[in-house]
Amino acid sequence: MERKIFNYSISLAFCLLMILPLRAQNGNPTVPSRGTPPKKEKKETKEEAHYPLYNGVSVGMDMWGIGSSVLGGDFLSSEVAVDVNLKNRFFPIAEVGYGTTDTWNEKGIHYQSSAPYFRIGMDYNALYKKKHGHMLLVGLRYGISNFKYDINALGPNDPIYGGTVGNPNLNDEIWGGSLPYDYKGMKSTMQWAEFCVGIRAHVWKALYMGWSLRFKFKLSASPDKYGDPWYVPGFGKYGSNTMGVAYTITYKLPY
Repeated sequence: MERKIFNYSISLAFCLLMILPLRAQNGNPTVPSRGTPPKKEKKETKEEAHYPLYNGVSVGMDMWGIGSSVLGGDFLSSEVAVDVNLKNRFFPIAEVGYGTTDTWNEKGIHYQSSAPYFRIGMDYNALYKKKHGHMLLVGLRYGISNFKYDINALGPNDPIYGGTVGNPNLNDEIWGGSLPYDYKGMKSTMQWAEFCVGIRAHVWKALYMGWSLRFKFKLSASPDKYGDPWYVPGFGKYGSNTMGVAYTITYKLPY
């Protein structure tokens, strides 16, 4: 009996000697040796797009002027723009267009004009670091147009006695009576500046579409001595400043 108790005691001691080191190993983390530094966790960094200096040429066409005329506007204009993409950030741009109008106002005055216009400037893409291809553009333009215009305000026909009667909207305030007004081929030149802000959305492959607002400020003008123009191609209604809208479809050339 004593021998069995002795054997059980030896077995229990042996089991305790085996369990204690395992518990100590699981409870205490391993300490790295002095020669190897602790591993640092890698931080995830946001990946940014990097573009070359030259990033392509794009050609765009403004559809707003055509659509506005179809819907009953007084002006018809269309323009083509060419810009160069530099690092997806700066966009030197040149715009060439043609504007025309043939309309009567409420006072019975007929106005006609048609001429080309030119603009040059620079756009800045505020989203140049993004990879999605969409752009938020802010830019400046310098515009100029050298054009001719016709103005006439002939009186209406007399439905009873025939012939032409005076235009009641153009009475001479000093001498009285109606003032006939008919001048053709008058010349004028106008220069203006534009502040532009808009978006250009990537639609499909090399195709983009976008809207922009244009705030236009007259720099100089030389109207004809017989009368001021009513419409300036590329600028809009003649005055000190005005605002325009552009809806552009743009294609990025494959080179």
